[in-house]
Amino acid sequence: MFLKARPIFPAGQSEELNCQAVFRAEVGRLEGTELRLTAAVFYRVFINGSFAGFGPARAAGGYARVDVLPMDRFAGAERNEIVIEVAGYHCRALSTVLQPSFLQAELCRGQQVLACTGQDFEACISPRRLQKVERYSAQRHFGEVWDLCQPVFRPQDLCRTEILSPAPALLPRMAPYPVYRDVHTAGAASRGRLVYDEKLPYHTDFYSFPITDRWGGFAREEIPYHPYEWLQRHRQERCGEAEAFPLTLHAGDYVIVDFGQIETGFFGLTARAQDKADAVLGFSEDGSPDVFAFTDMHVQNVIEYLLPAGERVQPLSFEPYTARYAIFAVRSGSLVLESFGMKALEHPAVAVQAPPTGSPGLDTICRSAIRTFAHNALDIYMDCPSRERAGWLCDSYFTAQTEFALTGRSDTEDAFLENYRLYRSTGEYPDGVLPMCYPSDAQDNHKFIPQWTMWYILELEQYLTLRRPDADREAFRPSVEGLLRFYRQYENADGLLEKLPSWNFVEWSVANDWTQDVSYPTNLLYAQVLECVWRLYGDEDCLRRSAEVRRTVTEQAFDGTVFYDHAVRGEDGRLTRCPDCSEACQYYAILFGGMDMNEARWAALRRLVTGPLAGDRQGLPLPMAEINAFIGAYLRLLALLKLKEYDLTLRETERLFGQMGMETGTLWEYRQRHGSRDHGFASFAYVAIREALDGLQRQRQAQ
Repeated sequence: MFLKARPIFPAGQSEELNCQAVFRAEVGRLEGTELRLTAAVFYRVFINGSFAGFGPARAAGGYARVDVLPMDRFAGAERNEIVIEVAGYHCRALSTVLQPSFLQAELCRGQQVLACTGQDFEACISPRRLQKVERYSAQRHFGEVWDLCQPVFRPQDLCRTEILSPAPALLPRMAPYPVYRDVHTAGAASRGRLVYDEKLPYHTDFYSFPITDRWGGFAREEIPYHPYEWLQRHRQERCGEAEAFPLTLHAGDYVIVDFGQIETGFFGLTARAQDKADAVLGFSEDGSPDVFAFTDMHVQNVIEYLLPAGERVQPLSFEPYTARYAIFAVRSGSLVLESFGMKALEHPAVAVQAPPTGSPGLDTICRSAIRTFAHNALDIYMDCPSRERAGWLCDSYFTAQTEFALTGRSDTEDAFLENYRLYRSTGEYPDGVLPMCYPSDAQDNHKFIPQWTMWYILELEQYLTLRRPDADREAFRPSVEGLLRFYRQYENADGLLEKLPSWNFVEWSVANDWTQDVSYPTNLLYAQVLECVWRLYGDEDCLRRSAEVRRTVTEQAFDGTVFYDHAVRGEDGRLTRCPDCSEACQYYAILFGGMDMNEARWAALRRLVTGPLAGDRQGLPLPMAEINAFIGAYLRLLALLKLKEYDLTLRETERLFGQMGMETGTLWEYRQRHGSRDHGFASFAYVAIREALDGLQRQRQAQ
């Protein structure tokens, strides 16, 4: 993929924590040229000071995906400067794999190499981005503190580079290139003063799980700036209404900016400090135009800037972030804030115009689902574009259907599944097991979700039979067979899975307390897995075992009306069904139990699902744990579609997602107001609406 370029990094720095390197080359005319490049962890490119791109697309461990950026839009000048910044985080994360930092790039015109790494690019460690800062989140990498008093590249800091060995294997980019859109704000929604208050409560639990030495981070005493804590320890005293830019701000002043809806991308601002200044940007998916509040989901949503006196600066955040509201506060000095906005980073599907539904509420949900998808499907399927940007299985089962519904293609899914196919264990998980999210590193306790690996096989069956029937099934066979061997170890004498290890997950509700010893939702999912393997590879034994698992689950768990969730093995060795019953379990049964729901045997269950569980939950035959948003609400929508209850599907979709779309223009992780407000799998609402509308059309035509 490269003609001459070699993977390089400043000598001795490729395994340093949070080491940002800058590479620079001067070249001639850019007409008819393209820049080919890849890096670890991320790069951004500027041509003559203008932003040209961010990447690369993420890949499995030991691999790197190559971007190809046409340069014709920068043509015109005789001489041009290419600056490539590389964030070499070299820490473990749930959003990337740990690997040495590097850049590999070359500028080509046809087969002629005009400049390449290892020959023409000079390099230095960034004098602007501070190295010793707090992590942004456990799932991602480090926060951003910028010393804008320094230049982007200082010739006196030039350093020797070394070639990375062994070099990662190169892969082409599969996901479409993102689109960038400048989001402008007219001014502040409100302004005020910050007053220090030592009695104010503030988040000390920064992270979702401990940042150990293995995970990678700096000791608190090494870190000079703590903007997340600083903002939280100041009380906001509003003293002004909406006001247009430019705005003069002195030490202690703040402004709150409202984007009007959630946006994802790179924060940008223009400021001129009247004297040397220190400013903090905080951002959130929650809050209001009147009072800024951080979103409660274990992230340090802050960037700090040190600004030079008398200079006009236009910083752009290196990483993409997600926000509805932002606060910009001056710690010291004074400045004029001339503009504030974001360079949005989105999948090109953001431009899709959804067909009208006939309902304003459903139209809003469709638009919000498209935006949610566009924020979360850039290079892999992500759970959210904020805290994690991680590629979780099961989430992907739903997001993949959205991509195909919107584009008729599976480009991002191609990359997502290839990453899993290329995963190679280094002993962090049991033999045959896939990570619960990837590209990622194993947590210190090597946690994985057995059920998520089952959803991988369900997604794979849809992918290879519906979306990409031309793809090579055999390429995925080793990953499927490895999982089957793993599951087989846990089959009991009844043929059911029992006491699966690690983090068993069926649904974010009380139902997840009932996953041992024999989980009936898990075994219904397992039955579907076995049937999918038969469809993919013609394994008759898998088909036979699928039928046996379904029959046994029904015998043990079904009482004529409902399915119970689990059974526990006593000290006497006998398996006893527990009285625990969840709503989610009923949907697992309808979807994966191999049942014809029109048969009289299942009539009571059908009435339950379309009656009490569709309304005020009165008249339930027994106490039943209510579903949560994920994955219970999505299983319910799938079950209603399977039952051809199309009107009910539309009503429930509007009830679940309508307020979300109106409030943020995106769809959320939970029903409640916490966690991510922009979650990839929630874009499945678009699929549910379109399939329900299509089903109603078929029913009308059949009448």
